[in-house]
Amino acid sequence: MEPATERAGFLLSGEVNSQGTPVVAMWGSGKARAGEDGAGYPILKSARHALIFQDAVEAGAYNHHAQLAYQGGVFFAAWSNHPKGEDAAGQRVLFSTSPDGAGWRKWAEAFPPPSEVRGWEDGFGYYSVAAPWHVHDGKVYLTARIYNFVGWENSDRTSRAPARDSEHIFQRYEYLGILAREVTPQGELGPVFSLSTRMNRAKDLAYTFIPYGDPAYQPIADSINRIPETTPRLKGPLPLPVDTARLVEPTVYEAADKSWVAVIRDDKFSHRKYVSFSRDHGTTWSKAMPTDIPDSPSLDVNVSAPDGSILLIGNHCAAAFDNPQSPTHYDRDTLDVAVSFDGYYFPRAYALRTGVQAWRVPRQAVRGRGGGPQYPSALVAGDRLYVMYSFGKEDIWCSSVPLSDLRFPPSNNPKPN
Repeated sequence: MEPATERAGFLLSGEVNSQGTPVVAMWGSGKARAGEDGAGYPILKSARHALIFQDAVEAGAYNHHAQLAYQGGVFFAAWSNHPKGEDAAGQRVLFSTSPDGAGWRKWAEAFPPPSEVRGWEDGFGYYSVAAPWHVHDGKVYLTARIYNFVGWENSDRTSRAPARDSEHIFQRYEYLGILAREVTPQGELGPVFSLSTRMNRAKDLAYTFIPYGDPAYQPIADSINRIPETTPRLKGPLPLPVDTARLVEPTVYEAADKSWVAVIRDDKFSHRKYVSFSRDHGTTWSKAMPTDIPDSPSLDVNVSAPDGSILLIGNHCAAAFDNPQSPTHYDRDTLDVAVSFDGYYFPRAYALRTGVQAWRVPRQAVRGRGGGPQYPSALVAGDRLYVMYSFGKEDIWCSSVPLSDLRFPPSNNPKPN
């Protein structure tokens, strides 16, 4: 496949990154400005902020991996929860529901700890991560990915260590599979069941589940597993970068010309998003190139608005590029919404939520936390955009804003020359 700039709507910025790689021009809002509220982007003053969870002392001070859904006039929210740190053994999944996205019911446990709860650096064992909601025959099902934490690895994944050190800073895990269960609007729970024979092999979880193949649940499992070919996604491994970036956490959408676009985080702290595209509905992908989209780094998600525009939601708050030593995550302050009419260029970005968490459980007591609003899950319901996220990985919130506040005339959609 030819380079992205020759086959799709991408343009080069005229710059190169620190590795001498040409940079793709996708960002029209300018660099974020450190120390300014909203990172210098216009603040969405009409945004409504609703608290979902603030019981870190009672329930566990690590809360992350937001998952938001809307079905039958009800909002469903789920997230990962642990008392000691990110993705350690025994991490569980909590949930809440809401009739309007503003007032949320008391949280409850959806998936219990799959193994003994342990500390972050000695947390070897099974843990759960909140995964997407699904609908089958009008009923709503929550899923959870189950992993086994086995140690630490270096940035290029070539060596592993049993304990975290200056070289081995990334968690190493083995993926087991996915579990699911029904959640009603009133918060009632159905049985836990497996979505694959792979998950069936996990015989020593701390709770039982119905194995895949059970005649009452296999049709539901198959429905949840079925992904339409028209859904933009990566069907295999992540695209390879053109340089030495460590690519993780892609978000994929369809551009106006029907190409699929993957915007991807670089875990080596270039503080740039990388981009790849596919002309064959995800069968093959171009090599990922660095862009001028600033990145904390953090997770981005996207939503297709009713008018066809692409809303890219994330922490685009890095004030400088190619500076892996200072700082690392820019506090993940601000969470913003960038708007594109063609999927290739984002001329506007708006600050949805700003600030840094004031922890009730001391930050140093819970590993893996930091910053402000981050790791969003988003959807459109009615005439509003709803965004669920963790705040400092301690609290869980849902913000919403009228879609009309994110629109502007297409004539004001300039691209660089």
